[in-house]
Formats: sequence, structure tokens, C-alpha cells
Amino acid sequence: MINGLLLYLLGIKYAIDTTRFESEATAWINGEFEPSYRLWYCGYIAILFICKSIFHSIYPSIIFQYLLSLISTVLFYKGLSKLIKNEQASFYSTLLILCYMPIQQWNTCLLTESIFISLLLLFVWAFSIEKLSHKWFVLILISILAATVRPNGGILFITCIGGHAIQLIQQKKTFPVFFMIGIAVALLIVNSFTDTFYQFLLDSFNKGEVICGYDHWTSPHKTHIENNSSGGSITKIIDLISSNPVKSMQLFVGRFIALWSDVRAYYSLPHNIFIGIYLLTTYSAAIIGFIQYRQLFTELTRITLLYCGINSVLVMVTYADWDGRFLAPLLPMIFIWSGLGIYFSIQFLKRKNAAL
Repeated sequence: MINGLLLYLLGIKYAIDTTRFESEATAWINGEFEPSYRLWYCGYIAILFICKSIFHSIYPSIIFQYLLSLISTVLFYKGLSKLIKNEQASFYSTLLILCYMPIQQWNTCLLTESIFISLLLLFVWAFSIEKLSHKWFVLILISILAATVRPNGGILFITCIGGHAIQLIQQKKTFPVFFMIGIAVALLIVNSFTDTFYQFLLDSFNKGEVICGYDHWTSPHKTHIENNSSGGSITKIIDLISSNPVKSMQLFVGRFIALWSDVRAYYSLPHNIFIGIYLLTTYSAAIIGFIQYRQLFTELTRITLLYCGINSVLVMVTYADWDGRFLAPLLPMIFIWSGLGIYFSIQFLKRKNAAL
């Protein structure tokens, strides 16, 4: 009902990035493949490619997004109920996801966010699979699919591998030794050949922008810093931060707030009021739920901290987004703890009233 209302009010949204995806899908039909899209967006472009090949339009892919969203939401509820053994808390968590409009509105957009959020919901469901070998196979498969839908999906894959490695370490297995060596090698490769993150941070220092492309919220004391061509990206990022600690802290704190508040000056006042009240309430409930149940659901605790922590650090180093698309895929994990917090609060009030 909520998705139908949003579709009626917003219609199908064709954005600037949609043009790139549609052009690439058309290129695939013509047998041309752009190297830059072979990994990070190839999963989503494949959906548009199939749709365009059959219907000669990418618009019917909206139907697939809605169906996937519906299936993943139902499985999220069923999987979470099984995982935490609490149908009431699972209902509250699922209801929070459904009623948060900025999440559901992505289903109306010809963009990657809808598919990515659905895959995250399926990721939570996969944790309820009882057989460990099957569970981790499905988790890794879903995280790989997420990485082909949008770059942030790579964080879900890192979270999955990191969570599995920590579990193996706790079980005193020898595999994590080789895993850590692999991570070290990967970091060396990133440090040597990847310069994107450093360029984002360098531009941020020079422009002072907290939100990318928005020049009305900037960190004070803008400075011009020359590009350091020597060293790898990680080395240059560390050097840039250590050379400008105060400016780094101002920029990072601003971006952390921009990420998790999701309130923007260019949104309408009713929209900002809704977001502010909704998030403040759910964050408070999530803190209660996390404090009360973090030791009971250690695996869920680990995955939440890894996934949300890595995403937060990446946003602080690169840039905060314009329209909340970085927060939307994080909130389902937060809403799990909000559901637990709401359940605990209701039970606490019931016990208190019964005592009176």
C-alpha cells in the first residue's frame, strides 16, 4: 500500500545516472562493453539489458524491483523472526522499514538503490539458514551480487568475509592466518594502484564541502592543498589527515552527522520534520535494543558494527551524499535493533504497570 501510494505520488523517476545505465544496456545489446561498468554496476545493467531486450524499454524493470522488494521484505521478516526467535520484534523492525518513505521511494527509481536494499534484506534472511556451510555460501553469494549492483555492495562483501574470519578466529581455526595475509596483500594493492579515495578527500579539503556538490555547508578555513603524486592512496590519505588534523576532524564529524541525520536544508520542512522525528525515535530504540541484546545476538552485533562502521568511515573520507542514498541501505540493520528496543520497552512498561 505504501509503495503504491509512492508510485502514484512520485511516478517512475528517471535520473541522470539512469541515462548512463540505459546507455550501457544499449551498448550491451550492440555487443559493446564499457570496462568501467564490468564490475560495480554490471548486475544492475544486466537487469536493464534483459528488460530492454525483451520489452525494448527499461521501464518494466520497475516491476522486477517491486517484486524483489516484496519478496525480500517478507523473507527479512521470516528470517529475522527465526534468527532472534521473537516475532513481535521482527514485526516492529519490518514495519519500520516499510514506513520509512526515503527507503521505499527508491523502488520508484530506475537506479541501483532498490535492488541493493532488497539484497541487504535477503542478506539478513540468510543468517537464519541453519546449516553453516549453506548459510555462509548464500551470504557470500548475496554480498557478491550486491557488489555488482553498486560499489557500496563491496562493503557488504568485506563485512561478510570479516564476520566469517572473526568467527573462525574465535573457533581457533588456522584459516584466518592466511585470510589476514590476503587482506594485507589486498591493502598493498589498493595502496599502490588506487587513487580515487585520496582524490575525493583532497577535493574535499580544497572545497570544504561536507555534502558533495552543496556549497552552503562547508568546513571553515578552506585551504588549497597540492596533489601529492608520491606514494599510494592509503599512504597519501594518512599523510593528508595527519598534516591537517583539525580540518580533518571538522570535515569527518560534519559528514558523520550528514550521513546519519539525513536532514537536508533543501528538503521541504514537513519532509525534514518527518525524517528528524522518525530517525530520532528509531535510533533511541536501537540504542536500547543494542544495550539489552548485543550479547545475546553476538553474530548480529558483529555484522552490524562492521557494516555500519565501514560505511561511516568511507563516507567520512570520501563525501556525504546529496539525497540520502548512502543511509538508506544502512537503516535496515539499525531497524533490527530498533525492533528489539521497542519490544523491550513495551515489555518493561507492561511489567511496571503490572507491579503498580
